[in-house]
Amino acid sequence: MTTPRLQGGLQRGLQRAGARRIACAIVAAELRRLRDTDSRPTAPEDWLDSTPIDDAGLGLDSMEQLGALGALAEAFDLDDSVLSDDPPRTVGAWVDWVLHAHAAGDGRMTVVTSGSTGHPRPCVHAVADLLDEAAFFAGRFAGRRRVVALVPAHHLYGIVWTGLLPDALGVPVVVRTMGTPLGLAAGDLVVAVPDQWQALRRLIRRFPEDIVGVSSGGSLDDDVATGLLVAGLSRLVDIYGASETGGIALRDAPTTATAPAYDLLPRWQLLPDGDGDWRLVDRTGRRFDLPDHIERIGERTLRPIGRRDGAVQVAGHNVWPARIARVLRSVDGIADAAVRLHVNGRLKAFVVPTEHQDTALLAARIDQLVTPRLTDPERPKSLRFGPALPRNAMGKLEDWA
Repeated sequence: MTTPRLQGGLQRGLQRAGARRIACAIVAAELRRLRDTDSRPTAPEDWLDSTPIDDAGLGLDSMEQLGALGALAEAFDLDDSVLSDDPPRTVGAWVDWVLHAHAAGDGRMTVVTSGSTGHPRPCVHAVADLLDEAAFFAGRFAGRRRVVALVPAHHLYGIVWTGLLPDALGVPVVVRTMGTPLGLAAGDLVVAVPDQWQALRRLIRRFPEDIVGVSSGGSLDDDVATGLLVAGLSRLVDIYGASETGGIALRDAPTTATAPAYDLLPRWQLLPDGDGDWRLVDRTGRRFDLPDHIERIGERTLRPIGRRDGAVQVAGHNVWPARIARVLRSVDGIADAAVRLHVNGRLKAFVVPTEHQDTALLAARIDQLVTPRLTDPERPKSLRFGPALPRNAMGKLEDWA
């Protein structure tokens, strides 16, 4: 079968290097889930096609092998009709399964939202749309020699930028971990989330020449961007998007205006939706909700002005302070609670105890009962106790020091 190709000669179907990187990241995430641990057999970027998946290689037992097949099937829209009579025994056999099912270039991929509301949602994307997005970015970042990945490839940002984009550019991917030397070289494209960029601003005194960065997965502070450019980063591009839509718009950070403004990717148009509201529409006429209320500036420029669902970004994850406050209120001894984003980028909580509560004992009870119910980004890192929630003269909840 001949694989269709994009304009400019890019393949319409998945290429092997990108498919393997994405598949290995998906399996590694599934193993962490099954084992309820952050440990993994080996770094997935080191898995080769020839690596056995059993005790001779990755060490997966029979249940974990089934879990890996299930995770790949869900993510790549696969079924057992293209499995061979012999179960997959190597990493390469997993990748063969993926590529065989996607050979025609009309496949789909599913990513899952974070589930911080308690209900993770699957988001289905046509692979052709993801490849078109990668092809657009390849045009914007032509001349890059490597992609330096600080994010995994099982979330949509990592899938596009560290799985599909390197294939579109024809460059290798090198994986780095925060807290270890990055070994950057001229021509690198560094893919990270805002918290990682904030850390890099403090860790790196001077970037090598010709290093370009990209950020997504949350709001990028313009002060952080300015500091990185002062330290020699050549360019920092901020991508606005969501799991449901993929990339929506981009900007070069920092923005000179008082708030960041983003230019729409070619795939999208803004469509009026009621009084002062907007929706996204793609080339086929499909409509999508924006993750934020926006201000439209010109024909193809937008400025986010507030989340629709009350979520905030913590360490690149959407978290819902109202939900976390409800969890706190369920604890015996708590009359009321409020949760907000701290200036340090983490959550803080104001707790109103019931009468005659020892706050030290109550804090210990919160740690015992609440912590297991929340992910790390959802857990308030500071608690303040008081007789009533802080309110302004109008009776509305307000911030606390």
